[in-house]
Amino acid sequence: MLFKGLLLYLFIVIIRPQDFMDAVKDMPIVFGVMMVLLTAWLLSNEDKKLIRNVQDKYYIIFFTMIVISTLSVGWLGYTFTILEETLKVALIYWFIISIVSSEQRFKTTIWAMIVLMTLVAGMGILQHFGYDITGVGMLWAEDKKLWQIRGAGLFNNPNDLAYSVSLVLPFALGFFLSTSDPLVKFTTLSMLIISGFCIYLTHSRGGYLAATMCIATWFYYWISRKDMRRLVLFAGIIVVIAAFSIQTKDYREDKSSMGRVEAWAAGMEMLQQHPFIGIGKGQFIEHHERDSHNSYVRAGAELGVIGLFAFIGILFSSFRSLQSEILPDPGSDMKIYRVGLISYLSSYAVGSIFSTRTYDIIFMIIIALAGVVSRISMDRISLDKPETEVSQVAESRDKILNQKVIGLTLLTIIIWKIFLIQTW
Repeated sequence: MLFKGLLLYLFIVIIRPQDFMDAVKDMPIVFGVMMVLLTAWLLSNEDKKLIRNVQDKYYIIFFTMIVISTLSVGWLGYTFTILEETLKVALIYWFIISIVSSEQRFKTTIWAMIVLMTLVAGMGILQHFGYDITGVGMLWAEDKKLWQIRGAGLFNNPNDLAYSVSLVLPFALGFFLSTSDPLVKFTTLSMLIISGFCIYLTHSRGGYLAATMCIATWFYYWISRKDMRRLVLFAGIIVVIAAFSIQTKDYREDKSSMGRVEAWAAGMEMLQQHPFIGIGKGQFIEHHERDSHNSYVRAGAELGVIGLFAFIGILFSSFRSLQSEILPDPGSDMKIYRVGLISYLSSYAVGSIFSTRTYDIIFMIIIALAGVVSRISMDRISLDKPETEVSQVAESRDKILNQKVIGLTLLTIIIWKIFLIQTW
């Protein structure tokens, strides 16, 4: 019953019927379902151990820095407001990693996410053809001179819609190519077409990049020939470099590119003024007239170096847990799920260079599901190895001050600074 409640909660958060269905419009059903789910979770026998790996530690640091960063604002009321918002998002993470406690529940949750995102994509397509179910309306892009589809709630921005719908691509592609069942092939092919067409209709350059990166990463992990994998890796690097060049080409003559560079320069100034705790979550737009258009810039500017470190640590630890050699492959069918999660996280990591998705809910859900994979794998190890050996392995890999994470954090700041020196 608790697991079904979690799936209902995900449905409400993603589809958000309270935003457009008259029967429940403007009702606080998200809060209501969350409170019921929280009560049931506290009374349940589910494993409530919140920290089992380094990803959980980075998550706690990240959420803590979100709240602490608001101290720079100097308004206690704002701190409490952000604390309330942060606790809601944190609960989603803790619900998932504790309630999705088995491989079967994990697979069911993944399929639920795929179906929900396909529904979101479908509603976006219908909007293009005049059937605006959500009632949010299409968005006119003045610089592109065309209409862009968008969704309700989390997907009100065409870019966010495109980035999020990309989640469907690797899973649908994996199941389509891995099964001989006609029904599964038809279903997954339909999902591929719907999600792909939706991404196209957003006319989001960042969305196109994210989708391309998602599929390229999927092919890299899926194919077995090393020469082909190197070719895919090389092509992926070229795509990222080309996209970066296009986004910043002739930036002084291009209003959109110029706006990004200005925002990144402003973000660097914010980081230098408040290097440790940042200027406060949600305060970037208060210090600069435009959005940051970069998740790393937003994390550094609003949460400081510590927040940026935790943000990169979350990404790094999630990638590592999904492809770690010390974790046994739970089975050939799990490869589809593991590669699907890695592919989406790759698209997120690259797409975040040109979009602000630091606090994105879909990202948080996928990170939590990556944590589920790690927990399931560690549980399998504990069945085959002594508990002391499992603890030693976990301890050796679960250090917060990981040299690679520290190096990536410093590299991010250095590249950020060098880019501004060269262009600003």
